[in-house]
Amino acid sequence: MSRLHLEFGGLMTLTAIVAISFSLPAAGDTPAGAAPAANIAMTQPVEAASPSAGPATRIIRRHSDGLFYVEGEANGHLIRFVVDTGATVVVLNRADAEKLGIPFESLASKASMRTVGGNSDMRWAKIDRLDMAGKRIEKINAAVVDGGLPVSLMGQNALELLGTVTLRGDTMTIHD
Repeated sequence: MSRLHLEFGGLMTLTAIVAISFSLPAAGDTPAGAAPAANIAMTQPVEAASPSAGPATRIIRRHSDGLFYVEGEANGHLIRFVVDTGATVVVLNRADAEKLGIPFESLASKASMRTVGGNSDMRWAKIDRLDMAGKRIEKINAAVVDGGLPVSLMGQNALELLGTVTLRGDTMTIHD
């Protein structure tokens, strides 16, 4: 099983631009009608990552806004994600979820998410297939947010299945 591994070289300052945390209670731990909660901060959409460095390795250059962006094919559709090592799960914005055939209103599992712009409704979904960095991930959990998030987030639940993630200066490498 792959592990998420981060290395920071030089005098790089890591700033948490985007973070998400959530809890899924065990059966019987949640009062009737209560839902899991999540917290995120907003990002700005930008250009895609640089080309692949090899069949199972992806080199991503830091964008001028300080973030790393990558494209993945989810359920046959290209989606741009910000790589968010602080996000516990993949987070889809409403537009990307609808592109994947996951209408927000059709999702039953409701929750609330706090963002820098205020509270947003969110619901839990599954991405049937996500192809990225030479690997295929199937049946991965994702939070879908209603508004307030201009770009979807590639969270730890996907990153750990892709392999080792290394940060050095302005380069992020995802490899086996």
